[in-house]
Amino acid sequence: MATSTGKFTYGVWGPKHYILAAIAVTLALSAVAVVTSVILSPARIVFSVTATSTNQLQGAPVLILNFTVDAANPSRRAGVEYSSLTARLRVYSASHGAAASVQTVVHQAMPLFQPPASSSSFRASAFFDLRFLVSNSGGNKGGRARRAPPMSVLVRAQVRFRVGLAYSRPYDVEVSCQPVDFFTAAAAGTRIGCVA
Repeated sequence: MATSTGKFTYGVWGPKHYILAAIAVTLALSAVAVVTSVILSPARIVFSVTATSTNQLQGAPVLILNFTVDAANPSRRAGVEYSSLTARLRVYSASHGAAASVQTVVHQAMPLFQPPASSSSFRASAFFDLRFLVSNSGGNKGGRARRAPPMSVLVRAQVRFRVGLAYSRPYDVEVSCQPVDFFTAAAAGTRIGCVA
């Protein structure tokens, strides 16, 4: 019967094995982190302003400006959870050489979940002091007509993105919308784009 005099042991790891195992675990964890960050990366939300209108308050020099903030989520994989959404009107005044901000009320309970590949609409309104109206030369018989100064809408939202059961970290989103016209009938059906 032949016997082996060489020593060969099973199940004992040397330093090289530990180094290779550590490298393999590091690579696996890195791959999981990269895949998770790609899956939970922020989706693009497209904001716009629509359905502008006004209401006159009886006996007060104030108008109520109404509008809708539309938020489109084109992502097919990520839903959006809104924890807050606010809008402000920025009124430009030539006489003051600056812009005044008017806080609006967004008529939507929060938090709100928006599924992937969908749109959500948020109704909003603001009180507008008629003293912001500016004189416009011309008008009938040499008189001075009054018109509204340029106004834009600033939208701020705090959102998290959800893919399956996983949530991203919270993101602050802020966009500015092109000048909005509340005072002409044609403007009511116009969609005003917003950019970051």
